[in-house]
Amino acid sequence: MFSSTTRNGNNSDLESFPVGYTSTILKEFVETLEGLKDAQTLDMGPVCQENLSFFAQRMGRHYVCDMFLRLKGGKRNEPHPADGWRHLDYPDRNFDGIQLWDLCDHLEEEDVRRLAKLCLAMLRATGLLMLIAFENKPTSSIINTFVIGQDCRLDIRPQPHLELPWKFRHNRALTSLLSDFTIVRSFRYHSGIREFLFKKPGSFRD
Repeated sequence: MFSSTTRNGNNSDLESFPVGYTSTILKEFVETLEGLKDAQTLDMGPVCQENLSFFAQRMGRHYVCDMFLRLKGGKRNEPHPADGWRHLDYPDRNFDGIQLWDLCDHLEEEDVRRLAKLCLAMLRATGLLMLIAFENKPTSSIINTFVIGQDCRLDIRPQPHLELPWKFRHNRALTSLLSDFTIVRSFRYHSGIREFLFKKPGSFRD
């Protein structure tokens, strides 16, 4: 079931980007997977010790494949998906959850579709996929890490060595590129950050 909510108000967890915010979708993603025995997760974001520790304490096994770094390639500001995809050579039905962060914001449409098909193959029958998308163009092309803190609070840490172009897509355009999945929930925060949670079609997970 699709659920879209705009978060407004003066709560401390809804401070303006980039100060940080409490992620509703991340919390649901984690709490659902914690209920599984020996859950396996894949994080495609920049390597971050805080995130490694967060998932290692909660999942049976946690993998990281920094696709931002892989797709940056040799040329400044020009991603090289053809070279990067080979790093996603995990077995089919290997993961219970995959975290994309804002990776789709930096890919062409055909590459988002390719990524979606890879994720569909790598996820188990009840697998979950989480992603973040920006509504407003960042002031810099430098990639940011979403650093997980207490109670699923996300803060921003710039990665000066990573620069990739940014692609804006409306919600409908973005979700259409991931049409192989069923959308579970989405949230839009007043900061312009959008979060999405998807599941494999045919899953019995609520």
